[in-house]
Amino acid sequence: MSRRLPLLGFALLAVATIAAFFLVQTLKTAPPLLWAPLNPIPSALNPAGGRVCISRSHQPLNYAETKLTLALSHADNSVGVYIVSASNAGGGPVDTISSGTPMVAAPGPAHPVQTQKDSRVFTWNGRLADGKIAPDGIYYFRVVLAQQDRSINLSQVPVQVLTTPPRPRVLDVRTVATATASGTGPVTAKRAAATLPAPGPALLTPPHGKVEITFTKAAYRRVWIDIYRTDVAGRPQQVARLAVGDLRRNRTFWNGEIDGQPAPAGTYLVGITAQDPACNQASWPAALPPAAGSTPHAGLTIRYLGVTPPLTATASGARARVAVYSPLRSFTWRLRLPGARRVLAHGSGRASQGSIRVRMPRRRAALYTLTVQSGRQRAVVPLVASQAGAKATHAPVLVVLPALTWMGDTPVDDTGDGLPATLAAGQGVQLERPLVNGLPPGSSADAALLAYLDSLHLRYQLTTDVALAEGRGPTLAGRRGVLFADGEEFLPVSLRATLERFVHAGGSVMTLGTGTFRGVARITGFPGDPRAQTPVATATDPFGARRGPVTPTSGQLITTLQDPLGILSGPVAFVAFSGFSEYQPIQPPRGATVYSAAGISSGTLAVVGFHYGAGTVIEVGLPDFGASLAHNSDSQVLMADAWAVLSRRG
Repeated sequence: MSRRLPLLGFALLAVATIAAFFLVQTLKTAPPLLWAPLNPIPSALNPAGGRVCISRSHQPLNYAETKLTLALSHADNSVGVYIVSASNAGGGPVDTISSGTPMVAAPGPAHPVQTQKDSRVFTWNGRLADGKIAPDGIYYFRVVLAQQDRSINLSQVPVQVLTTPPRPRVLDVRTVATATASGTGPVTAKRAAATLPAPGPALLTPPHGKVEITFTKAAYRRVWIDIYRTDVAGRPQQVARLAVGDLRRNRTFWNGEIDGQPAPAGTYLVGITAQDPACNQASWPAALPPAAGSTPHAGLTIRYLGVTPPLTATASGARARVAVYSPLRSFTWRLRLPGARRVLAHGSGRASQGSIRVRMPRRRAALYTLTVQSGRQRAVVPLVASQAGAKATHAPVLVVLPALTWMGDTPVDDTGDGLPATLAAGQGVQLERPLVNGLPPGSSADAALLAYLDSLHLRYQLTTDVALAEGRGPTLAGRRGVLFADGEEFLPVSLRATLERFVHAGGSVMTLGTGTFRGVARITGFPGDPRAQTPVATATDPFGARRGPVTPTSGQLITTLQDPLGILSGPVAFVAFSGFSEYQPIQPPRGATVYSAAGISSGTLAVVGFHYGAGTVIEVGLPDFGASLAHNSDSQVLMADAWAVLSRRG
C-alpha cells in the first residue's frame, strides 16, 4: 500500500496539470470582457480652459473634455462608468459618468464596424462629483459590469487633467557647424567670432553652417521655434516659425534661412511656442520686447561682413588696425575722404583674415571713410587720423569726435540675449564691435565741420573722446580750446572733471548739436577688452548748463538776444539763424549773468556762451550744426567768431 501512494500522487498531479493547461487555453481563446481599443480621446484635458485644437488625425478636437468609446463582448444590463484617481486607484470614484446602463454584446473587431447600438460613448468633463474642477493629475476610467460582477480600472489608458499651461524656454543657441571659405578650409568658431566679445551670441553666416537650439524638456504635444528679428524699429518682428518634428529630444537646428533664402544680417532672438498634451499653449518670451538680460543664451547674430574701426585716432602716416569679419569671401577695401570719389589707399584681404592695416595719409588730421566690399556685402566705417609732428603739438584747438557714441549706439547683441545693446537704451556695451547700418548718425555733420575748418586753413588737432579719456594720442596739454563735434551724447566719465578743470583754468570749450553730454559712461577694460558701463543720465553738463527736449521752432526765428562775448558777430549785430526747424533749449548755469545768447526768447535759448571760472563755454543746441556750415552763412558767422574765442587763451 505504501508503494502505491507515490504513484497515486503523481497521477493526480498529472491530471491537475492537464486540466490547468486546458483551462488556460480556454481563457486565452475566450473573448475579452471589453473590446479594444479602449482609448480616451483626448488622453489629456483642461476642464478649466480647454479649447478646440486640430488633432494628429487632422480633425478638430475639444480638449475641455474626454470621451471613451466602450463595447462589450457580453451583454450586461447594468454597466457603470466612473472616474477614479490614480493616487487612490483602489478607492471610491471621484465622479460618476454612468450607472446602470444596459449594453448589448458587440461583434468584436474581426466583424464589420460596430454600430452605435453595439457601443456607447461616455464623456467626462474633468470635474468631480460636486462640480468642482478636478485637480491636476492622473485619472482612470473604471468600468463596472454588474451582471458579471466585475470592476475594471483602465489603468493602461490613463487620462491626465492639465489646467496649468506649459513653461517652455529656450536654454541655449549655439553654432555647431561653421562656414567654409573657398580655398581656406573650415572657419573655426574662434576665427569666425574674431570681432565679437566672448561670451556672445551664436554667429551664423547662411547658407553655410547651422545653429543648435536647445529648449526645456517636457511632455509636449507640439513645439514650434519662433525666430524674431530685434534690431528693427518698434516691436520685434517674427520672421520664421520652425515646427519641431522629433519631440523625443529637446533640441532642433536652424540653418539661418527664411522661406528658403538666407536671412538678412541682423540681431535675432530665438523663442519657443509649445502645446502640452491638453493643448494648453504658451510662448516664451511672454512679452515682446523682453526685458534686457531676461533671455540669456537665446541670441543669434546673422552676419556676412563686419568691420570694427579703432576707438582712437591713428597718427597720420601710420597704419590703423581694422578688424574685418568676412568668413566666406575675400574682400577689398578703399579709403576716401567723406563724400569724395578719389581713393587715397586701397587693398584686399582673404576670407577669414581677421584684420587689415590701413595706412593713413601723411601730414594732416582728418576723418576718413573706409569702405569694405565682400561680394554683394558692403560696410562703411569712419577712421580718425590725428596729425603727427611738432606742428600738431602746437595746434591751439583740439577737435574731439564722439567715438563712444558712435560705437555705443550701433545696435549689436554682444551679450547673447538676442537684443541689440546700445548706450541710448541705457545699457552697458562692448566697444570693440562691428559698426552696422553704415556710417554712424551725425558723422556726416562731423565731416562737414572738419571740411569747413580746412577750407579756412584753421589749425587744429584731432582725436576721439575715448582716446582723450584713456590718454592715447593728443592731449589737452598746451591747448587753448576744445571743440566737441556733433553727436557727443555720452561723455566718458573721466573727462567730466578734466573738462571742468580745463575751462576753470582758462581754457575754452564749444559743443555742437543736440543731445550733447546727456549722460556719462565709465570705460573699463581698455585697451584689451574695452567696455562702456551702463550710462548715467546727468541733469547738467560739466559746466552746470541744462538742456531741454528738442523742440520745433514752429516758424519762429532764432535771433541774437545779447552778445557781450562777441560770438555772434559783435555786441550790436543782429543775426537770425535760418534753416533750422528744431532746436534744443539751453539754460545757462546759475550765476552766469554775463553771457551771449540767441534764441526765440530769453527763456528758450538755442545758442549760449558764458564764462566759467577763467575760461569760456559756448554751447550750440542746433541739430546737425556741422553740416549747416556748408551752406548756412549764419552758422558760418557763429563758427568763425567762436573759433576766435577757442583759439585764444583766457
